Amino acid sequence: MKKNIGSVLGLYPTPSTIVGTVVEGKVNWSTIAHVGIVGVDFIMLSIGKERYTSIGIKENKAVSVNLVSEDMVVEADYVGLVSGSKVDKSQVFKYYMGELNVPIIDKSPLVMECELVDIYDSKDYDNFILKVVHTHVEEDRLNENGNIDYEKVRPVLFELPTASYLKTGDLVAKCWNIGKEYKISE
Repeated sequence: MKKNIGSVLGLYPTPSTIVGTVVEGKVNWSTIAHVGIVGVDFIMLSIGKERYTSIGIKENKAVSVNLVSEDMVVEADYVGLVSGSKVDKSQVFKYYMGELNVPIIDKSPLVMECELVDIYDSKDYDNFILKVVHTHVEEDRLNENGNIDYEKVRPVLFELPTASYLKTGDLVAKCWNIGKEYKISE
């Protein structure tokens, strides 16, 4: 039997990302784990209204979304703890500028360059609706067909209730395949 625990968001864990922007001419990084997919053609970043990073997204209408790997966790946590309005975070990661003039982290296994499409305004958050324009993936993280292999990317996940970073696991089953084994009981 399940217990009703009230109005609790139960969709954790979510991918941990570092978003890259340019604010007042300087590269800025921020860790964002409230990310989502909107349909199959857009993503959303939910960022507190007071966050310095929001200024860069609004000014430039573009942002990079860098997946966090295990070897980036210390830096990722740091850029989420300090504000770019008080600390210069531009040198935390080695990076290069992408085609949308957004910074791309060298160490990140998968990075999306995104254009700002819309902002869904809620009480405390700017919810940026973004179109993915370019996706950069380390070649050794692709499968034999040239598609992203998430078992190789192994993005770090964020889990809010315990404030923890988690590893992604191994393959459980192949989608649109395992269900063929199900038999309806009569």
